[in-house]
Amino acid sequence: MRISKLPWVLCAAILVLLAGCVSRTRRVSPPGGVLQPALEASKAELIQRYNRQAGAVQGLNAAARLEAETGSAFSGVIKQYRQISALLLAERPAQLRVVGQAPVVGTDLFDMVSDGVTFRMYVPSKHEFLTGPARLERPGKRTLENLRPQPIFDALIWPAIAPGEPVTIEEEDVEQPPSRDYVLTVLRGAGPSLAIRRRIWFDRSDLRVSRRETYEPDGRLESDVRYGDWRGAGGGLEFPRRIALSQPSEDYRLEIDVTRVTLNSPLPDSRFQLRQPAGTKLIEVAKGGGKP
Repeated sequence: MRISKLPWVLCAAILVLLAGCVSRTRRVSPPGGVLQPALEASKAELIQRYNRQAGAVQGLNAAARLEAETGSAFSGVIKQYRQISALLLAERPAQLRVVGQAPVVGTDLFDMVSDGVTFRMYVPSKHEFLTGPARLERPGKRTLENLRPQPIFDALIWPAIAPGEPVTIEEEDVEQPPSRDYVLTVLRGAGPSLAIRRRIWFDRSDLRVSRRETYEPDGRLESDVRYGDWRGAGGGLEFPRRIALSQPSEDYRLEIDVTRVTLNSPLPDSRFQLRQPAGTKLIEVAKGGGKP
């Protein structure tokens, strides 16, 4: 009742002051003092860009440096492995070979192949030959057995967004490191069973893919892959030179620093075959690691 007796000019002044307290504009200088312009794109254009890259890479032959980290701050056990050299061979639909070598001397540390269903891995230093499912459902106690090939393949060669898959789009501003992104969320199911299948991030400074998150049907985060340093790879194609793969449920992270890559060169089937060497111990790994 008291406010209603105030002259209308004073009421208007109070409203202006209140509005000034609630909202204000603040400019923040980005690192280096240069603000990268945010490019515009529609959902259809982003899907087309993603599928163009996915369809363009049918196989690769690459040299890389790998650095793996296992354990987490939550478990209290963090183990840092030294950087190793690696040969990466991949070909659709799900063929993969990874040979890890000691730097300088080039001694093989492990040799792993997969057809997308079963993996086989030879570890010379342990005289062990491991075989089991290509995907891990439950982490085991032995870290080496948690390193499965299928997440690596999916990080290198992407599945396309199929026609008819439900997709949403949103804008996201990331503080660390500063970036402006588009995010496509690919869904699975319908109605009450609708769930996230993948989230694909595009850096709006160049509209290249910067991150891919893959989810389990129950909503758990299966893998989180970040991409950087996109460069030409011949034939008008591009490929990222920095790939950071995180498997939260399996408690390991893998940094892939690509030093050389050739895309879509024919690879004979023999390059994806690995036989158990004589005198080695065969270890059949179950879905959750360890012996069945």
